[in-house]
Amino acid sequence: RLATINKFATVIETQRSRAPLEQILGLNSFNMESILDYDPSFFDNQEDQKHNLELVSSVGIEFEGNLHAQWFNMFMMDLLKERAADLYRTKGLLSFHGQGNTKFVFQGVHEQINFGPAKEPWKDGEDRKNKFVFIGKGLNREELTKGLMECMYKEEGTK
Repeated sequence: RLATINKFATVIETQRSRAPLEQILGLNSFNMESILDYDPSFFDNQEDQKHNLELVSSVGIEFEGNLHAQWFNMFMMDLLKERAADLYRTKGLLSFHGQGNTKFVFQGVHEQINFGPAKEPWKDGEDRKNKFVFIGKGLNREELTKGLMECMYKEEGTK
């Protein structure tokens, strides 16, 4: 029955609800690249599209450049604080200023967000495209885009 819910799940035998922690913790099992291997269209259809459920839509946003890590973190914290119940899924690919070639990924369900470095770094010459997909109720593309653009890293003295 578990395989019908999650075919990648591992069954771990327990004794009196005690499980071997090395089989549970520190596995780093979420990996955006493995999802892309399994479902290459994971980031496709990023334009607004209506679903069968009334008021539910998806918004995809993509732009080049580096994000300011602290500003992005504050944006996401505020967004989740205000809209967690309306955000069903979020996912993205990120480039942060000062992080060299480290590519970051995140994915979330409501206020639960997993975030970390991608398996593969940005390749030499690869465009640093930040990609975001938000799926939820009452999403406003302009507000989300404005908020994300305010997270862009700017050199001192530039506006």
